[in-house]
Order: sequence, then C-alpha cells, then structure tokens
Amino acid sequence: MDWFTPWPTEALVAVSNYFLSEFPMVCSADVKASVVTTMGTYHDKVSESCESYFERFRRRTHVTPKSYLSFINGYKTLYSEKYNYINTLAERMNVGLDKLMEASKSVAQLSKDLVVKEKELAIASLKADKVVAEVTVSAEAATIVKNEVQVVKDRAQKIVEGIGQEKAYAEEKLEAAKPALEEAKAALNFPKDKINEEIVELLQPYLDMEDYTMENAKKVCGNVAGLLAWTRAMATFFGINKEVLPLKANLAIQESRLKLANSELNKAEAQLSDKQAEFDKVKAKCDAAMKEKQDLLDDAEMCRNKMQAASALIDGLSGEKVRWIEQSKEFKSQINRLVGDVLQLTGFLSYCGPFNQSFRNMLLKDIWEAELRSHKIPFTENLNLISALVDPPTISEWNLQGLPGDDLSVQNGIIVTKATRYPLLIDPQTQGKAWIKEKEKANAFQVHSYLQWSCHFHLNSLSG
Repeated sequence: MDWFTPWPTEALVAVSNYFLSEFPMVCSADVKASVVTTMGTYHDKVSESCESYFERFRRRTHVTPKSYLSFINGYKTLYSEKYNYINTLAERMNVGLDKLMEASKSVAQLSKDLVVKEKELAIASLKADKVVAEVTVSAEAATIVKNEVQVVKDRAQKIVEGIGQEKAYAEEKLEAAKPALEEAKAALNFPKDKINEEIVELLQPYLDMEDYTMENAKKVCGNVAGLLAWTRAMATFFGINKEVLPLKANLAIQESRLKLANSELNKAEAQLSDKQAEFDKVKAKCDAAMKEKQDLLDDAEMCRNKMQAASALIDGLSGEKVRWIEQSKEFKSQINRLVGDVLQLTGFLSYCGPFNQSFRNMLLKDIWEAELRSHKIPFTENLNLISALVDPPTISEWNLQGLPGDDLSVQNGIIVTKATRYPLLIDPQTQGKAWIKEKEKANAFQVHSYLQWSCHFHLNSLSG
C-alpha cells in the first residue's frame, strides 16, 4: 500500500465507502453517499491548501493516506460519541415529556373516575341513611324493651332479696327451735297437733308455780315427774311451733312469688334477647353500609388528591413543557446535523493542526462548508468548534495549567488532547511545553531529548 504519494479521488472515496458502508448514521442513503464522497474532497482540498500555505508563509506541511485513514476513524469515533451524548439527553427529555403526557391523561381519566365515584358515593349515602334510620327505630324499640325488662328484673330482684332475708330469718329461728322441738316431740305421747292455745292457757297457772319443778315432782312420785315433763314439753312445743308455722307459711308464699317473678324475668329477658338479636342484625347491616360509604369517601378523596397532585405537576411544568418540546426538537435537529458537523469537527482535528488561524478559518468556512452545501449535507451554521469539542470547566483548568486563553491556543489544546494521532508541537515560546508538563504532572510525565541515549531506549520500550 502506498502510504505517502497522493491517492486519486476515486480511491479516497472507495476507502471511505468501505469503512462507512456498515456504519450506522442518522441520515438518508443519499446523504450518506454524499458524506463518503465529501470525505475524499476534504482530503484533496487540504492537499491543495498545503501548497497554498507554503506559497504564502513558506511553511511546508503534508497530508498522506495515513492522515485520511485517521480522518475516517476519527469521524466514526466522534460521531458515535456525539450521537450517544445527544441521544441520551434527548431520551431523558422525551421521558420527561412522556411523564407530562401521562399526567395529562391521568388527570383526564381521574376526572372521569371521580364522577363515577361521586355517583356511587351518593347512592351509598342514601343507602346508609336508610339503614341508619332502621337502626334508630330498632335501637329505640330495644331500649323500650330493655327498660321494661329492667323494671321487671329490679322488681324480681327486690323480691329475691326480701325472700332471701325472710328465709334466712325463718331458717335461723327453725334452727334455734330445733332442739326444743325435738325434746318436746320426744316427750309427747299423743298427737301434738291437738295442742291448742286454750290447753296451754289452762296449764299456765301450774307452770308458773314455784314448786312446779322436776326436782319436787321426783320427790313426790316418778309418775308425777313424767306428767310434769309432759306438760312443760307440751307448752314449749306449742310456743315454738306457734312462732315457726307463720314463718314456714310466709316462706312458701314468698317462694311462689319468686317463681312467678323469675318466670316474668325469663320471659322479659328472652324478649330482650330477641330484640337485641334484631338490633345486632340491623347494626351489622348499618356498619357494612357505613363502611361501604367510608370506603367510597376514601377512594374518592384519594382520586381527588391524585388528580390535584397531577394537575399541580402539570401547572408547575407548563412553562417547562414548551421549553422541553423545543429542546426535544433541537436535539432531533442536532442529531440530523451530526453527519455534517462531525465532518467539520473531525476535519479540524485531523487536518487543521499545522495551519494558522486564517487558514483554519478558510478551510472550515470557505472550502469545507461550500462542499457541505453543494452536496446538501446537513450541518450547523456558524458551528463553534471550541464549545462543540470541549466544555468550559476543562478550558478553565487548562488556563490554570498555563495554556493561553485565546482561541488559537484553545484550539491547539483541543487538537493535542483529542486528535487520534500524536501531535508535533512547534513551540518557540515554550507555552505549550509548559502547559503539557503541568497538565501531565500527575501522570508520571517524562521529558527526554534526542541527544540523550535513554530517549531511544525509552521510545523502543514504548513501541514494544
């Protein structure tokens, strides 16, 4: 392969077509074919400019087929880099626009949903109000029955308590009289039920006599003692039995009253239980209706809050939406212009290094832009090479490292850092040398001279 003598234009176009035929580019097939052809023209125009540069400034510079291959590879690399960067920004912008569109659609749908939910809520409210009315009636009925039962229950309770007291009193009296009754029963030999108050009154004068005692009776005769014991037992039994019998009769009456009261109480409690069950059933129905109503209220409120949040987002970003739409269009336009812009940028990096500012401007503005227009290749008018290839913070850092701030020096810095081939600096004022030393100080930068034997050794070690 001839690496030094110029290639004919057809060969240049064939080479660029070979490398770019499968390379993805956002353009039509005709524009891509024009780019392939224009690449060869760029190289030819630079060759002609080298001669003009020598004639005007007596400075010799050359381009070779190797320069052209670097130009093509640099185009592919820079195009991919620029496309990925702009496309990423465009995708982010489009995501934001899609979110705004989704929010707008969401507001519209939420508005429709809210209308439906409010209708459902109105129906549920009527249903709940109806059930609440039923519960109110049932509760009032249950309260009436409960009050009635409470009256019966309180009355029965008083009876129970009274009977309990009387029963306890009677049992206490019976228990106290039990020994005397047993003794009297043992002493009596005729039916005790025939003893009456008249007989006891006839006996009383004898019972009151001082000498009517068992000791005196035993002294007189044993039978007399038995008779005395019998008369005393008969009087004692009558006295005790006279007091116990009313207690027993009253206890029987109270137990009958208690039985009747308990019967009324059980009936009332059964009625209350039925009413309570009826009330519980209606109450459960009411609770379900109120829950349904509350669920619809919560659902409607949540829907309303979502709609308000989405509306607030849309309103807050309404101004940004216009800017985003314009920016999205601009990103798309930038991607469409990349085919021409990258030609300019890569041509600058590959070919403009040896030329001064006036020749660089001539190549970019007068010669290459004319080719782009004639071949109808999209490109950015008044493309700023510096802002397109490096960001302001990097330029500021270069200035701090010693690089002058004029456009020519910044362009040279861009070529040094971004060109695909190693740069050769013609630097009589040593500004570039000082800048590179400072810039690469942290990267174990080494300075060699061709007069040093170590230079050749070091270069050979780098070449491998």
